[in-house]
Amino acid sequence: MKIYKAYFIFPLLFQIACDYHSKENEKKIKHKTVYVSPILEHDTANIVKRPDAPQGKHFPYLEYLFSSYDLVNIARLDSTIQIELRYAGINNFLGRNLYDGLKNAYFNCETALKICNAQYFLKDTMPNYSLLILDAARPWHIQKVMWDSLKMKPEIKYSYLSPPNEASLHNYGCAVDVTILDLQTGKELDMGTGFDHFGKLSQLIYEEEFLKTGELSQQAYNNRKLLRSVMQKAKLKPINSEWWHFSICTKPEAVMRFKLIR
Repeated sequence: MKIYKAYFIFPLLFQIACDYHSKENEKKIKHKTVYVSPILEHDTANIVKRPDAPQGKHFPYLEYLFSSYDLVNIARLDSTIQIELRYAGINNFLGRNLYDGLKNAYFNCETALKICNAQYFLKDTMPNYSLLILDAARPWHIQKVMWDSLKMKPEIKYSYLSPPNEASLHNYGCAVDVTILDLQTGKELDMGTGFDHFGKLSQLIYEEEFLKTGELSQQAYNNRKLLRSVMQKAKLKPINSEWWHFSICTKPEAVMRFKLIR
């Protein structure tokens, strides 16, 4: 039995595991536990580093940073979920490696459990598909770099990025950017646009309109509906401006319940 099936059947056990993780994480923080993994083979000339991060060619400094917060590496709950963090390379809207080769996706425990449930719902109907996580917990200082680097009209910019003074749900570990991967072909499902497409075609509220004009294919429309179906069934909420973004709560709720990842 796969891990995600086990905790879907016994959610209470995993809530206990979350509580245990929180206590264990506090112990790790005291001892400054560090995780080491090789850096990705991407252009690293523009990596954003905090001055207090450990220095070293093969050290993803976000592993060090995340170890001081109560976050869960989702691969430890369900290793079948695929991960390709776009900001850990240069395949993103800024063309910059912002995550220093980070390979693991971190969330607060509640968010991680819901994403694993969404994976269960997806594989229950489409065994050859998997969720592909494109972004997870994101520190506030990187959010600021994104905001400052994006050259765009303010009215458009606010639709896709939270300004530093407001923070983002990613900065609390309670949001995920995700798509679906076909494991047989190794390709992402067609969603009509790529990740981080800044335009109306990526917005949910225009889908019916673009479907009628043919700018959004029926297949892409169906794929988006499949993604939303499994995510919403797992109690993850979409937003109107991005087909790939889901979260467990509103920003005011996140501020009240979770710690800002600085």
